[in-house]
Amino acid sequence: MNYLRFALAALFCSAAAAFAQTATLSADSNRLAATVGQVVLTATVSYEGEPGALGWAIELPANWSLVSVVGPDAPSVAPSAGTTGTLEFAYTSVPANRAAFSMVVSYPAGAASANATPTVLVRSAGKLTTLKPTAVTFQAGS
Repeated sequence: MNYLRFALAALFCSAAAAFAQTATLSADSNRLAATVGQVVLTATVSYEGEPGALGWAIELPANWSLVSVVGPDAPSVAPSAGTTGTLEFAYTSVPANRAAFSMVVSYPAGAASANATPTVLVRSAGKLTTLKPTAVTFQAGS
């Protein structure tokens, strides 16, 4: 009987590990200049295998806009330059194990302290998981 419990526990632990996912959003700088400026945000998500679907939504502060999207794993579905508000990205072909891309965003002169808030959706083995990475916090002042 103990063997059966051990086998079931091992099965559930390995299944949980197989679907382990982590995501981060980082910035090349958290300080905002008093003049118009730009920052580079890097979105990274790691997972086991190759999920069936992967998407990001990044809520930008008011009056911020997308300049460009770059990187070897740049999503095939991305907003156009100049988009404001929530930026939505999706992969039509998900890279195995990890996906990372960067985006340049611009902010207006006199921008106040603000946050860029990310959400990641990962569909793997028929299960949809929502990840809430830590928001990137920006501080006004050089």
